[in-house]
Amino acid sequence: MKILIFIEVDVVARHFLHSLVFADLINKHDVTFVFPEPGYKRMGDVKIGQLDLCGADYTHLTVHQGRQRLWKPLFQIDQLRWRPGRQWKVVRRIYTGAIGAKAAALYRVASLPGVFTLVRHFLERKLAERPYHDLAALLDKYRPDALIHPCVLEGVYINDLMEAASKRTIPFVTIMNSWDNPSTKRAMVGVPDWLLVWGEQTKRHAVEYVGISTDRAIKFGAAQFDLFRNPPTISRTEFCREHNIDPALPVLMYAGSSKESNEFSHLCTIEDAIDTGRLPSMAVVYRPHPWGGGGKGGECLLDHPWRHVRLENSMRGYLEAVKAGHKGKSLPPYERTHDLLCSIDALVSPLSTIIIEGALHGKPVACFLPTEEESADHFQRAASLIHFEDMYQMPEFLKANGSDDFVPTLRELMSNVGNGSISKRLKEVSRFFVEPFDRPYSERLCDFVESLAPPSRGARASLRAPFEQPVPDSGFSLGRASACAHQD
Repeated sequence: MKILIFIEVDVVARHFLHSLVFADLINKHDVTFVFPEPGYKRMGDVKIGQLDLCGADYTHLTVHQGRQRLWKPLFQIDQLRWRPGRQWKVVRRIYTGAIGAKAAALYRVASLPGVFTLVRHFLERKLAERPYHDLAALLDKYRPDALIHPCVLEGVYINDLMEAASKRTIPFVTIMNSWDNPSTKRAMVGVPDWLLVWGEQTKRHAVEYVGISTDRAIKFGAAQFDLFRNPPTISRTEFCREHNIDPALPVLMYAGSSKESNEFSHLCTIEDAIDTGRLPSMAVVYRPHPWGGGGKGGECLLDHPWRHVRLENSMRGYLEAVKAGHKGKSLPPYERTHDLLCSIDALVSPLSTIIIEGALHGKPVACFLPTEEESADHFQRAASLIHFEDMYQMPEFLKANGSDDFVPTLRELMSNVGNGSISKRLKEVSRFFVEPFDRPYSERLCDFVESLAPPSRGARASLRAPFEQPVPDSGFSLGRASACAHQD
């Protein structure tokens, strides 16, 4: 098979290319990666020539800015259309904030029945007047049997790929990158042929919010979490030595988020609670979110005379950049996240995906909602998103509502350290978010793509999804492998 894989965002390169989840496809088939032209801002500091592409070739595709300016309002108008439900209300608020109140008011008028039909026909005609010649030339040159696009369900390629794949009857597979992609980040006009999602929760969200049929949303696990099956590269003793921690102490990791909360203040609260005996004696490792800037006050983190807090070593360079006023993005290898989660005893975070990652490792976890802070409006918008709701409802995930609840929740969290039944239960409930399988992601992805190869291009409409075969309910533990999809 000839396969084109489109990569257009730096975090996708981190999660999919660094995790080598295309290795089996590359070994067995003719794979070419497609990247935007050098200098494209969403690729950040990623150097294409330094990526491990497992021997595959790569090429570049220009971004058609004129078509992007037409796809964007077509999607945003649809998102601002009134639909019942809290999630749609939150989405409308997000898009209003993104495009401004005046544009949002105009788009709401454009979304009215009848009006939207006219607007859509106008924008579609304008798209037809601006053909994507470079994409057409790329597809003519390579004549692919399948297109794969790991992404956040939005971007500069996805809508044009969907249109071109439909016209040329090429199977088009999208793969979600992040937890909130199907419910919140989606910016697609239409639906792909296949969407590979993390688990049952995101499958439901894909059906409800993306509009894809249930047999085309395939539970596949998370590519970046696939290496959690591997042993850590450092021991707890080495981790403690690296951070000057007494290995006899329990270790709490405070993992930052991208929600602009005052993480410096939260760490000071934890230290004061340890000193006054409101929290047990323990060490605290602070790891900033890779693009959270250390939260509000992040520039103070490096120079503060911490007593119980240790700054996670691999992110010191990022914090130095934050201190210097450069709040960019860091892309640490996921092996480091795995090492940390294997070494610590419990985790707290103001709403980051790492809460799910900690639960996958069987570590007691808590989410903190600092509702009274100045950033509360931003935080509350994020906290009310639907992908968090299932976690809130699960008693295995502790939740601290506001600063008054923070220390008591941490005290309960630390009391759960070493409780085998809680660890087992966390791994079990995490299956709802990230489906575990018996074979590695790379092998399963290769099997899945091979199952899509039709006997002829005209047979595309009759393709059927390989069904998911997850790990049996007997449980999921670190080090277990993940699972092949079989064709029904």
